[in-house]
Amino acid sequence: MEIITRQDAMEQGLKRYFTGEPCKHGHVCEKYCCRNTCVNCVALKTDAFRNKEKYKRQGCGIYRLKEAKKLGLEFYNNGRPCKNGVFGMRKTKCGGSCFCSSCYKEKKERAMKWQEKKRRASGVAPRSCSQQTKEQRKSYYKKWVEKNRKKVNDRHKKWVGKNREKLRPYQSAYNAIRWKRTSDTLAKLHFEKIVTVYKKRDRIIKETGIEHHVDHIVPLLGKNVCGLHVPWNMQIIPAKQNRVKSNKWDCG
Repeated sequence: MEIITRQDAMEQGLKRYFTGEPCKHGHVCEKYCCRNTCVNCVALKTDAFRNKEKYKRQGCGIYRLKEAKKLGLEFYNNGRPCKNGVFGMRKTKCGGSCFCSSCYKEKKERAMKWQEKKRRASGVAPRSCSQQTKEQRKSYYKKWVEKNRKKVNDRHKKWVGKNREKLRPYQSAYNAIRWKRTSDTLAKLHFEKIVTVYKKRDRIIKETGIEHHVDHIVPLLGKNVCGLHVPWNMQIIPAKQNRVKSNKWDCG
């Protein structure tokens, strides 16, 4: 560092100067022209002031975002109102954003506008999701499912693999209903025929490589009619056709 006096530094328009002499606290460093105090002394004073303010704030339960993250807090209060004038807790994960009702509505509107722009760019739907009718949403979802059938099937298989315990009560209820639709005498007489139908289904899947289901012509759990679990009420159809059919039955 070049040694320069305070007056020369001020004439040259410099903010700091260095004399090479220590200050009253023994720091040999640059000094400010405006204050005539060294840089280290000013830094120590500011740190002490900030620590005092910090302890005061934390004593009242007020934190800054960085402090809340260090402490591992999920929510924190910074003691300031949001842009809508609401005092409340803030989320550390969302960059200290407020989640009051007015701020939430604004975020939702922004998300809807972004979705609308994206849809318009892709040419799928000119209106936002909230303004669309149920029929439009269903038709859009059907088109998406037809285009992404493999993705949907993979997701479904993964979900079924992870949530078998959730599906057990539904499967057991369906099995109980299925056996109610079959009498003991019919079950004994036609059990072998029912097994052959399922074996035939497995053979067709191996030969064609297309997933097939054993479907009940008159559904077991129909809205108007309930059929029986017997061989003459069974048919082997592709899985896609079975999903479309669901539990409907055309009387004609």
